[in-house]
Amino acid sequence: MGLTIHYDIAALCVIAIIILLFFRRKNIPALQNRIFFSLLIDSFFMVFFEVISVVYIKYPDTASRDVIWVVNCLYFTATYLFVFIACCYCIAVVGFFENARRYQKIRLRFFLYIPIVIGLVFAWISPLYDCTNGNFLGVFYLDNQNVYQRGSFLFYHSYILSVYYAILAVFFLSKYKKSLKTKNLNRIIIYFALCFSGAFVQLLMPDVLIQGFVISMATLVFEIAIRHPEDVIDINTGLLNNLAFINMNSRIVKAQNQYTCVGVVLDDVFFLTNTFGIAQFNKILALVSEKLLKEFPSYYLYYIGQGRFVLLIKKGTKLDVEKIISKLQNLFKQTWNCDSMSVKLYSRICVVECPKDASRAEDVIDLINITAEDERYSASVVYANEIDIEYKRRTISIEHALRSGLFENRFEVYYQPIYSTKERRLVGAEALIRLRDDDGNFISPEIFIPIAERTGVILRIGEFVFESVCKTLSEIDYEECGIEKIDVNLSVAQCMQEILADQILSISKMYKIPSSVINMEITETAMAHTPEVLLKNIEKLVDAGIEFSLDDYGSGYSNMNYMLTLPFSMIKIDKGIVWSAFSDQRANLALKSTISMISQLGMSVLAEGVETKEQAEWLIDLGCDYLQGFYYAKPMPKAEFVRLIQENKKY
Repeated sequence: MGLTIHYDIAALCVIAIIILLFFRRKNIPALQNRIFFSLLIDSFFMVFFEVISVVYIKYPDTASRDVIWVVNCLYFTATYLFVFIACCYCIAVVGFFENARRYQKIRLRFFLYIPIVIGLVFAWISPLYDCTNGNFLGVFYLDNQNVYQRGSFLFYHSYILSVYYAILAVFFLSKYKKSLKTKNLNRIIIYFALCFSGAFVQLLMPDVLIQGFVISMATLVFEIAIRHPEDVIDINTGLLNNLAFINMNSRIVKAQNQYTCVGVVLDDVFFLTNTFGIAQFNKILALVSEKLLKEFPSYYLYYIGQGRFVLLIKKGTKLDVEKIISKLQNLFKQTWNCDSMSVKLYSRICVVECPKDASRAEDVIDLINITAEDERYSASVVYANEIDIEYKRRTISIEHALRSGLFENRFEVYYQPIYSTKERRLVGAEALIRLRDDDGNFISPEIFIPIAERTGVILRIGEFVFESVCKTLSEIDYEECGIEKIDVNLSVAQCMQEILADQILSISKMYKIPSSVINMEITETAMAHTPEVLLKNIEKLVDAGIEFSLDDYGSGYSNMNYMLTLPFSMIKIDKGIVWSAFSDQRANLALKSTISMISQLGMSVLAEGVETKEQAEWLIDLGCDYLQGFYYAKPMPKAEFVRLIQENKKY
């Protein structure tokens, strides 16, 4: 026989490279990857034993008859196992092994194991049909010179077995194809089709030992171009990522199995990143991940971002979950040593029973995010059934309204008039943003403004409000109407923008609005976040003639340093202080002193929240320059405000 082992030697080298690549890449600790690795090892030994078998064919005197029998039996064992493992991989990749019900797994074992066991039995009983007895019924036999020969009928059993497992694999891939992307499904089918085609070429051309080489090259392409474990692994922690979590959950849910997700949320992520820097924070995350992997090696661990981890328990009792929670709490009681620093990490734990509490991975992530972001759930352990899902759904609805608000005209600027105690008339207004939901109902600013700040939409809202004010002023004779000033609020996010001043001046110039008509309001919170950037913007705008007010004075820390060092023309007293002082004598004295101090510093005073005639007269007596509240008018649309202030000027 003119057998050559050149292709097999090349195949061994290629498979060795693939095994090296497998270990160098971060692989998911999933069943399908363990099976794929088994496929690599089996391929290596299949080609290896084929090489040894060819050597013995060419040099039959180099080994005893029994050794040659064993080598060939091992070759057929590896060959049979290849088609078996390949089929198992296809079943694993669609998640059937992990998510099938018990009776389905029992039935599958029958279809999987019986044929391979029969095939292995046929291979290993071949020595019983020794040619010396003139019987060639085995898978193979050795002639009188100890040379390997194909058997008669049973030799073709290996190809029958290949066809059987190929059909079984295609059945599972087609039935559960929704678990895979179409392109990945097609690539898997092509990969195994190539592998099997190499076997049939070798059947037709027995002198060309090309099967192992075709398998090795197809596997190399599969490893490099198709199998991307890094796509579902977080680069910083080495844990499974969001995508892997979503895929795993969808499979479990489809199988209608029950499972538990334990979310671990690191508190103060914002503080940690700002204090230690992102690079150091990533090292802390890596350290936490390492500890979690060590403590929970038999569970799936995911990192879903922003200091949030998920431990997925597929088969666990309530006692198991309680033990895990206890271990997690003990883990985070310790001090974490990272490089040369020691850090104390505080955590929250969210327990989600699926599918009872959540039927999708996205719902689980939402529940964990609520636990992280809502201070109502600051307890160390929160169970999903304690979380206000309706609140979250309402939040999602508001986020949708915010995202589409500017395009669908959901936003509208309302104006709340401001009364001058000296001129005894309305002289301006504060511009306030309003938002409607899908049904046309107003959403409270106290609800949507924090969400807009968190999502970044507040920047577009701020620009929209200022441009709307400028457009309104350009469409009316504001001097004739008696409008002296329109107050516009600046959010924290806007104050963090270095281009803020240029943006405001550009818009006012476009509508030809004098800077003297604009008054910008900022809060103490905005100043605390970005003092340097804010100061540059204030100085540039003040130089251009725009005035500034300190809004909600008394609602925060009331840092007097801001009031003394920044060029404010007005201080707006928070309504909470006004209401408290109206009914409490000590608070009344404090407010009276505050108003007097502000006036002596050369700034005017505006009191918010004026709701009755008695409050108005009392505040006028205290020396307030301006009043604002429902007693004078509620916030109103542009046309109504213009009409009101025009009528007010007549009297």
